[in-house]
Amino acid sequence: MASQKRHGQLPPSAKDEAIEPFTLNIPDAELTRMNALLQLSTIAAENYENTYADQANQFGLTREWLVAAKERWEKSFDWRKREDLVNSFPNFKTAIPVPVNDSPTTTTTINIHFTALFSSNPDAVPIVFFHGWPGSFFEFLPMLSLLRDKYPDEASLPYHIVVPSLPGYGLSDPPPAQRNFTTDDATWMMDHLLTQALGFTAYVAQGGDVGAYVAHFLARGYPACKAVHLNFPAVPPPPDFLASAAAEEEEEGGLDDAEKEGMQRNAAFGMTGASHAIWHAVRPATAGLVIMTSPLAMLAWLGEKFLYWTDPASFPNTPKDPDPEAAAAPDGEKLPYSVQLMDEAIAESALYYLTGCASTSLYPYRDLLARGRATVDGSTKLIAAPKILGYSWFRRELVMAPKAWMAKIGNLVLYKRHEKGGHFAALEQPAVLLEDVEEFVGKLVKA
Repeated sequence: MASQKRHGQLPPSAKDEAIEPFTLNIPDAELTRMNALLQLSTIAAENYENTYADQANQFGLTREWLVAAKERWEKSFDWRKREDLVNSFPNFKTAIPVPVNDSPTTTTTINIHFTALFSSNPDAVPIVFFHGWPGSFFEFLPMLSLLRDKYPDEASLPYHIVVPSLPGYGLSDPPPAQRNFTTDDATWMMDHLLTQALGFTAYVAQGGDVGAYVAHFLARGYPACKAVHLNFPAVPPPPDFLASAAAEEEEEGGLDDAEKEGMQRNAAFGMTGASHAIWHAVRPATAGLVIMTSPLAMLAWLGEKFLYWTDPASFPNTPKDPDPEAAAAPDGEKLPYSVQLMDEAIAESALYYLTGCASTSLYPYRDLLARGRATVDGSTKLIAAPKILGYSWFRRELVMAPKAWMAKIGNLVLYKRHEKGGHFAALEQPAVLLEDVEEFVGKLVKA
């Protein structure tokens, strides 16, 4: 069933009867309960670590930020405005089978949510954008706004844009509780959404974080996925990057200064920054139960990631004086944080809490950590021609892959670097990421 919103007409290939329009509208009682729990939650007293007494910025979230964020959530943040933004775009839900051994051998299904902008152009290229943790489809709302402004009518839009909520995340249902569920299962379901529910015979996959792994797995294992663009290097390194310390040193000799810096960030993140991933992987039950105890616990755990993983240049600190002229002054006094980024952290925390997905979104960590970072056979590219690979590296991303690395892994046709931007590229630099993706898709058409 088509949505009545602009760009909401399902493509002719879609199974209309199986796809229902969706409107986000959390009941007032649930919002009241969440807000009451937020107000009743306490914040730990000041100590050496949570005040950053040594100014090392190495102990995690500051108490000062959490106090300010709690107050903003209670007094200024409006969830209904976020709902209005979401509902300004076409949203849908459809039942997708849960696979068993890569095939739908049971009748078990779960509802998958997706936001979309559909085109009436018969030559439109389907592009699917995948989020990760602790994100959601919220990350792509700025990009959807840009696309809607750039292509104001269905005929002018050269793409079908699909932004799903991964199984167990946000507005999609959780996986079945009675069986193990893996990233491979989520990948199978995403292909099923695109090829069976929406009826696309070919599509382009884009992703970051967990979504980068899903996009990469689609490109490797599913014929309909003709191209993959990543902003997170979810591909294993070629053997000569990790074979030995000597080989690494030799390989680094061919890296430029920015790539060497990126490799150092990789090592630093592996030592300290990935502690959350280890906890999620080895104690997912405890992690999910703890984080779901209160909206404030959610905000502390997710908010830390939004603060640490974004580029300060994407979300500069907010001026204290709301007057536009004063705010524009270079020497104007500023808050020690960005209100815009704080609102994004609050919105994601509210979504995770209201949907309960904090405890159902951790399966990729247990799954992917167990696989490790094994190298691959260097004789065969994982993403070989005629399929194409694109990669956008944002300078403050947690980890990166040098161009030589990506070129050995796949049929690399686009490699872009950007000085601004971090882990949440679609949220931080939506215009830049969109420009890269459009350029990448253009190369697919030419091929």
